[in-house]
Amino acid sequence: MNIAIVGLGTSGNGVLKAFLDFQQAHPNTDFTIHIYDTANHLGHGFPYQEDTHSLIMNSYARNISLDTENPNGFVEWLAANYPEHADPNHYVPRPIFGQYMKDFMKDYMKSDRITIINQLVQDIRVLDNLGKELGENKQIPYQFQLQTADHTWQDTVYQAVFLNIGHPPYADHYHLRGHKGYVHNPYPVMETLGELNPEQKIGIIGSGLTALDAMRYMQNKYEGKLAHSISFYTRSTPFKTARQDYYDGPIHMTFSYAWIDEMSAKGNGYIRLDTILEAFFEDMKVNDVDVKAVIDRFGLGSLSEIRHEVMGYDRELQIIQQYASTITKYLPHLYMKMPGLDREKYIHEYMDIFEYFRNQMTKEALLDILNWYDQGRISFQDQLVDIKANSQSGFDIYYKNGSVSHADILINAAGFESNLFRASDQDILIKNLVNREIISPTPYGDVLISWPQGQSISRRFGTFDNLFFTGRWIKNTLYGNNNALMNFTFGQDIVKQFLDRHQK
Repeated sequence: MNIAIVGLGTSGNGVLKAFLDFQQAHPNTDFTIHIYDTANHLGHGFPYQEDTHSLIMNSYARNISLDTENPNGFVEWLAANYPEHADPNHYVPRPIFGQYMKDFMKDYMKSDRITIINQLVQDIRVLDNLGKELGENKQIPYQFQLQTADHTWQDTVYQAVFLNIGHPPYADHYHLRGHKGYVHNPYPVMETLGELNPEQKIGIIGSGLTALDAMRYMQNKYEGKLAHSISFYTRSTPFKTARQDYYDGPIHMTFSYAWIDEMSAKGNGYIRLDTILEAFFEDMKVNDVDVKAVIDRFGLGSLSEIRHEVMGYDRELQIIQQYASTITKYLPHLYMKMPGLDREKYIHEYMDIFEYFRNQMTKEALLDILNWYDQGRISFQDQLVDIKANSQSGFDIYYKNGSVSHADILINAAGFESNLFRASDQDILIKNLVNREIISPTPYGDVLISWPQGQSISRRFGTFDNLFFTGRWIKNTLYGNNNALMNFTFGQDIVKQFLDRHQK
């Protein structure tokens, strides 16, 4: 069997590990693995590439060991390689986690079963068992041929393809791509933001984790040289909650894989949203947490709230944050067990506030932001309505009250373009997969897969037994997967299920 692993970041490494672990346990297994990725991303993926160490993970070091048999594996690796970061409750620079991941996988990369092809894949053909290209559902086992970025169709025909192509491209909400002074994708920040003119007015669109990365890098890089404050341009109040220190006390949680299985059995495969909410609020009652009061105190993300969070201590916020982090591994199972209309209700009524408390920002980063704000080095411009390229130079920023401001340089940190059709303008592989109808969108625009098998579902070809998608492109199925460990684990899980099916 010929297997293609397209992209070797966190998910791709999970896929590779599962295949080679299986091969070690079954030495007579006949398969060959081809890995497609560029040299600068191979082994760690885009988020964990070499870059400034001011880019920080937003998970504790204690929670992201890739070794399932040793939960302290990452902390032990840090103790040997970066002892200054070997605190289990520390937030580690993302490039260091990338090094750890490559080190963890180094023996797997020595396998004579793998061949590395340092190119991106830009197209895929669906073939029958004789190698003839297909454009319709024949209800037969399909094979695949890949085209690389040099427009070469590879000779090898694959019996299984795993698409681990990372996150979608950045969204271009204001149609600014191509205009001078606009930085569409800020990573790696040392390359994209390292040669700016500090005499010019610089702004950042958005205020999420990417925006914090960009701001911290530029403030350190151009310290004492900036002629103007750097502005965050946002539609509303800027931030999510500041991550509190690790809570060492007991936290009661009902949710577990056993609970999910029990409730699912009672509901013939479904778990009602009301059942999940009832369990959550009962847990909060046992933990002596008033959820409404916490939302009232910290639910806006305003500067005053953030200042209170980083300077003070709030036990209830601490528990809710840690609870939200701990429940992450169960999220896709709970989400996909909900009936469809319950899931819609969750998305529209509960998701925003839950994600607000789950996706926390580090105190270290927010303390920097507050200090620079107090020094006049940062400004916040909310109520953003529109941005247009100025006919002379730079950009005009329009606000809800009718006022307009100007920036010479804009850094895009406004999130990903998760709609397949819109993303096709930026991603040639997505464009070709959409055009060939090898992939189909969910109601929310991302890639539709089977759960929990991870198989691409096509309205032209049906459900592929042997074409898989991982990563942020399946975030509305693998809910909560802005998490390295979840993606690594999912890569292994879909391989194990695939091999189980083919061993029967």
